[in-house]
Amino acid sequence: MKKYLLLAGVASIMSFNANAMEMKPYVGLDYVYSMMDTDKLDGVTAVEEDLNAYAINAGVRMHKNFGVEAFFQQTEEGKKHHGDLKVKDKYHAYGLDLMGYMPLGCDEKVELLGSLGMGYYDTEVKAEGKGIREKATDDGWGWRLGAGAQYNFTENMAARVMVRYADVDVDGIDNIVDLTAGVRYSF
Repeated sequence: MKKYLLLAGVASIMSFNANAMEMKPYVGLDYVYSMMDTDKLDGVTAVEEDLNAYAINAGVRMHKNFGVEAFFQQTEEGKKHHGDLKVKDKYHAYGLDLMGYMPLGCDEKVELLGSLGMGYYDTEVKAEGKGIREKATDDGWGWRLGAGAQYNFTENMAARVMVRYADVDVDGIDNIVDLTAGVRYSF
């Protein structure tokens, strides 16, 4: 009798966990407008601070209010001129964000979003001019904090907008603010 009660208890716990855990995987693609706050030299910004980028991501929504998302982001090559000196800069990043979802309304089409995560940022700066050809790279970790909204067109398709702040440990960059707009496809 005790075995049957134990098995019944385990089965009910497993069924409760199965209902609480939705486990809905998704992939996404975002346009990113990335704004870096960089160190200035004699009041002049040496690199292009505003860069266009794209981000691809994959995540799992484990509950209607929580999930986890991995990302990879690549910027364009920014160009800035200082007389005869041409400076080019770019970066890529990858990492993991914990996602929070707060559905609004009865139909849950609109959701407010929050994120907290870590990213690894890899930067490159090239300077070319008369007799000058230099290249500098640096990389480091940064924590990310984000907020936004998502509109669910169907059970599988959604559009998302977010703003993210990243405090990065990279020489010459104090922080990065990303404005993103993109789509998600859930399986």
